[in-house]
Amino acid sequence: MPILVFLIILSGVAYLYFKTKQIRTPRVVEKQWQASRAGIALGLGMGFFGLNQFFLFNFEMSSDLIITYIIAAAFVLVGFISGWIRWKAYKHFTLLLEKEAVEWDKFKKDQSNPK
Repeated sequence: MPILVFLIILSGVAYLYFKTKQIRTPRVVEKQWQASRAGIALGLGMGFFGLNQFFLFNFEMSSDLIITYIIAAAFVLVGFISGWIRWKAYKHFTLLLEKEAVEWDKFKKDQSNPK
C-alpha cells in the first residue's frame, strides 16, 4: 500500500528532525520534550511498517506466512503502544516546558546584564 510506505517515510523523517532538535537544544525539559516527539514518530513508523507487512504477502496459508503475520503483529503492537506511551510523556513535558521557558528567559537576562 503506497500510503503506508509514505507514512513510514514521513515518520522516519519526523524522527530524524525531532532527534536533531533534541541534540541542539541546551534546555533539559525541552530535550525530554523533543525526545518524546521523536519517540512518537518512531513508534508510529514501527506500527505502520507492521501494517504494511500484512498487505505485502498473498493470503495463501503457509508456515512462513504465519510467522510473518506474528512478527508483523508484534511490530504493530509494540510500535503503537510505544507511540501512545510517548504521547503521554509529550503531554506531561508540554506543561513543564512553559515553566522552563520562563526560568530560561530569566537566566538569559541575568547573563546579559552582569552586575
